[in-house]
Amino acid sequence: MSRPDVSIVVATYNRPALLANTLRSCLAQTNRLGLSLELVVIDNHPSLNGEPVVAELAATAPFPMRYVAEGTRNMSTLRNRGFSEATGRFVAFIDDDEVADPDWLDELVSAARDRDAEIAVGPRLAIFEAGHPPAYDPQGAQFARDLHLPDHALVDLTAASGKPRYGLGTGNSLFDMERCFPNGEAPMRLAFGDAGGEDAELFVRLHREGRRIVWAAKAQVTEIVPVHRTEVAYRLIRTRRETQHYVSIYIDGARHKRLAWAILTAKGILQLAAGAVIATALFEFGSTTRARGRLTMAHGLGKLSWKNPVGYIQEPNNPA
Repeated sequence: MSRPDVSIVVATYNRPALLANTLRSCLAQTNRLGLSLELVVIDNHPSLNGEPVVAELAATAPFPMRYVAEGTRNMSTLRNRGFSEATGRFVAFIDDDEVADPDWLDELVSAARDRDAEIAVGPRLAIFEAGHPPAYDPQGAQFARDLHLPDHALVDLTAASGKPRYGLGTGNSLFDMERCFPNGEAPMRLAFGDAGGEDAELFVRLHREGRRIVWAAKAQVTEIVPVHRTEVAYRLIRTRRETQHYVSIYIDGARHKRLAWAILTAKGILQLAAGAVIATALFEFGSTTRARGRLTMAHGLGKLSWKNPVGYIQEPNNPA
C-alpha cells in the first residue's frame, strides 16, 4: 500500500456521539486536491466506546480508517501515539468535539504548499449549546481561535524574548512529518502531558527551531460549546490553567529565565490586585454573569501558581 498524502488523526475520550460527528465531517471532505487519505482514531477511554463508532463508519468510508486503543492517561503520550500511528506525509489533527468544513483539509494543505510551511493552523468557530455566548463574553471570543491574520500569512509565534504571542493547540492543525521531525523523535514532551499545554509547547518549540507556521484562514472547524464550559466557575479555572501553560512555556524557552520569572510574578501580583478591585467594584463575587475582574484575577493566579498546575479539569460526561 502506498503512503497516503495525509493522515487525519482524532484523539478521543468518552465522547462517542461527538466523535461520530467529527468523523463524518472528515469523511465528507471535498478533496479537490485529490489527496490520498487515511483516518486514524486514538481512543483513550477504558471502555473503548469509540470502537463501534469507527467500525460502523469504516464500512462505507471512502478511504481507510483505523482504530487504536491507547490506555495511558497522559496527553503527550496520547498525541504522540497519533503521530506514530499516522503513515501520511502530512498529519492533520482535529479534536473529537470539532466538525470540519467540507474544504477544511484542502485549505490546510493549500496553505502549507503555498508558503512552503512545515505547519498550518486554522480557525476554530464556536456554536453555543445555550444558543448564545455567555454574558461575560458577549462576542464569544474566549471560546474561538482566530489569529486575525490574512489568509496564508506566516505566524510569528514568539517574540525575541521567548514570549509566546499566541496559544496554539493541535485541534485544526497540519504537520509535515519529515520536515518537523526529521529524526523520528516523539513530538510532544511527556513533562507537559500531565499538567497540559503539551500542544502549545510543541508549536512554540518548533517555531523557535525555525519551522514556519502558516495561517489557513479558510480551513475552518466548528466546536459546539456545552453549557457547563461557559459557566463562570469553569471559565475561571480554565483561564488559570491556560495561564499556567503560558508561563511554563515562556520560562522554558526564555533566554533569561530568572528575569522572565520575575516579570511574570510582578504581573501576576498586579493582575490579582487589580482584578480584586474590579470584581469588588462590579459586585462580581457570586455573580453568574459578570466575570471581568475575576478573570483578571485568574490570570494573575495562573502566573503565581504555575509550579502547582491545575492539570485535568473534570468534565461532566468524562468521569476519571
